[in-house]
Amino acid sequence: MEDDNRFQMQLDKHTSQISKLFSKIDDTNGCIVKINNSLLQIKYGVYGALGFYAITQIGIIEALKII
Repeated sequence: MEDDNRFQMQLDKHTSQISKLFSKIDDTNGCIVKINNSLLQIKYGVYGALGFYAITQIGIIEALKII
């Protein structure tokens, strides 16, 4: 009887810990998505800056001929 009670308490404790870990995983995944979005913004910002540089330095007609 005492062993059953002890096992039940241990099971409840593990269940609580597992639910906390899954909650932290969800939070971590949300942060990863935000980081990924920021990196995409940086990437396309660099592409835009390179395009702007090419158009201003080379000229729009010459830049279109290159493409």
